[in-house]
Amino acid sequence: MFTFDVAPAALFEERARQFTAWGIPARTVARARDGITDMWGTGPGGWVPVWGQLAREAEAAGQWLRAAHLWGAARFPALATPERHEAYERQHAAYARATAGPRLPVRFARGTMEVPLDGGTVRLPVHLMARRRSRRPGVLMLSGGVDTWKVELHRMAVATALATGLLVVCVDMPGTGEAPGPLAPDADRLLSGLVAEIRRWRPGEPVAYLGLSFGGHWAVKLAVRGVVDAAVDIGGPTGAAGPEEPIDVLGLPCGMPGILGNALGLESLPEAAEIDGMLDAFSLRRQGLLGPGADSGVPLLAANGAHDQFIPRADTTRLADRPGTTVWIVPGATHCAAEHIRPLLAACWAWLLTRPAFRRGHGRARLRQVAAGT
Repeated sequence: MFTFDVAPAALFEERARQFTAWGIPARTVARARDGITDMWGTGPGGWVPVWGQLAREAEAAGQWLRAAHLWGAARFPALATPERHEAYERQHAAYARATAGPRLPVRFARGTMEVPLDGGTVRLPVHLMARRRSRRPGVLMLSGGVDTWKVELHRMAVATALATGLLVVCVDMPGTGEAPGPLAPDADRLLSGLVAEIRRWRPGEPVAYLGLSFGGHWAVKLAVRGVVDAAVDIGGPTGAAGPEEPIDVLGLPCGMPGILGNALGLESLPEAAEIDGMLDAFSLRRQGLLGPGADSGVPLLAANGAHDQFIPRADTTRLADRPGTTVWIVPGATHCAAEHIRPLLAACWAWLLTRPAFRRGHGRARLRQVAAGT
């Protein structure tokens, strides 16, 4: 883990909407913005101390979910200092308090799944959420990207469970949060193992994956390889654009090179050629997964803002060349269409529930087949 150059003011300019989307009130984000002058220091204007004070105020008021999100902001954007590790632990403690008892609008459980990997198993913590009544057969795995992890996705996961009736399994993307190991081009093996375990645990139910930002990369890969029954990619880097539109990794704004470097498990920011080569290894086109005859045809929805500041538009639009793919480009929006994420999510839910594997009645019919041994 390592620190990197990023100005707090620039980070707030880029991510204030993201913090409020988690559930932090805009006025609280503004207080943090006014108080923070130092990204990595521990003085009065330091990132962690200011957010930490706001989190302790929320704890004192018994607002445990808000405190969990504030501690999440404190550990943001990477666990590159001891203070951020401590903030991450405080986040887990606050979240445990927030999700205890019957007050949540969904059934909630935090569990650890034994995921098959490389001939053994690894332990992968997950958050499970389901509608209390009239649950629909089916599972939706949900993950964020390199800096937004499963606690920060709580609000989205609850809304998804309530709207769709599916069991939502919220998981940290490889290289982040509680997921074991660094980010790597073949880290989909971990997620594929999780899908296999979910299928064993809930036989006959369809499984989908919704990934935001870098999580969208895994959504596409799991769909292309036929691991899931449907997938939604919102703002994922895929390599579909090809070498004509390379990503200048070190030129990405708001500390993204350092955030990626930490997820990759590096100890410092490498030279341009080295980190570009690392990102090239993730290209699904280079891996031979986007060529003719290499695709499963699993339904895929790929969406993004028209003005994404991190990845080329063609990483999304050229996915339209694969069978079974729907592409949406949201006008007037940036990375992950953050400016219009609520209507986009609602549209994604509707798209998913109209795929053949998730249509009402299909899941029950498949469960009867499993029960009958067919």
